[in-house]
Amino acid sequence: MNSVRIITDSAAELTPDEAKALGVSVLPLRYAVGNTIYKQDRDISSDRLLEIISQGNTAVTPLPPAAEDVTALLEGVVRAGQVALFVHVADGLLPVAEPIQEVAQGLFGRARIEIVDSKSVSYSLKRIVDTAAHAAVQGEGLAEITQLVRGMIAHVYTLFYTEDFERLEKTVDIQPAQAILATILGVRPLVVLEDGRLLPLEKVTPRTTPEDKLSDFIFEFAEVAELAILTGPRPQGLDVEELRQRILQQYPTLDLPVVSYGPLVAASVGPAALGLFVYEGLHAGW
Repeated sequence: MNSVRIITDSAAELTPDEAKALGVSVLPLRYAVGNTIYKQDRDISSDRLLEIISQGNTAVTPLPPAAEDVTALLEGVVRAGQVALFVHVADGLLPVAEPIQEVAQGLFGRARIEIVDSKSVSYSLKRIVDTAAHAAVQGEGLAEITQLVRGMIAHVYTLFYTEDFERLEKTVDIQPAQAILATILGVRPLVVLEDGRLLPLEKVTPRTTPEDKLSDFIFEFAEVAELAILTGPRPQGLDVEELRQRILQQYPTLDLPVVSYGPLVAASVGPAALGLFVYEGLHAGW
C-alpha cells in the first residue's frame, strides 16, 4: 500500500478498473435528476446521466459528494495510517472543496490531508490524478506529489466549442441579451476553463470555422507535451477527424486520442460540445 493515498472525485472519469490499478480512491459526485438525487456510478451510471442530459427533458444539476462518503473515506485514511492528497474538480464548476475541508478539519491531529483544486475537469483532471498516482507508487512523499500536481495544473488547458447557449448562460459569464444577439449574428463562443471557471475566450464568426479556432488555439503554444480531443454523447456537427488531422500535421509525433467527456461537462457546456485538452509539460517556458 502506498503511504500517500490519492483521492479524487468522479469528474476525473476514471473507470473502476483504472482507479483500482492506480490505487486512487474516487468520491462520487451527486446529480439531482428532477426531484431525485443520485450518486454517480453508484445509484445511476454515467452513461444513463449522459443519456438524460442529451434528451434534455429533465433538469440535471451536479452536486458535491455526500458528507457521509467523504467522512467514510477520510476515516479510512486515518485507520490505514496514511496521508492523503485530494485533487478535486475545478471549484468554479462545482464547489466540492468545502465539504472535504469540513471533514478534514474534524480529523485535525489524526490525519494529514492536502486538498488541491485541479482547476480542471474530465480528461484534464484524469491526467493530473494519473500523474499523482504514479508518483505515489514510486514512493514520493506528500509534499513532493503536491508540488508536482500544482506544477502540472499551471500548464494544463481545457477549451470547448458549443452552440448550447442555454447552458452557457448558466455556467459562463454570458448575458441573455448577448446570447440572443450572438444567435442572430451567427456568432459562437469558444470557452476556456481558466482558473477553474468557464470564460469566453474568442468568437467564432460565419467567416471562420470552429475547427479553425480550435486548431489555432493549440498552434499558439511554444511547447506541447500532450493533446486530446474531447467529444460529447451527441454529434457535434463538426468534422472531428478533420480537426485531428490538422493538429497532427503540426504535431506528428504526439498521440491525439479522441475521448468522451462525462456528465459534469455535459451539464455545464452541453452534450454536443467539442473540447481540447492541452498540456504544455512541466518545463514549458523555462
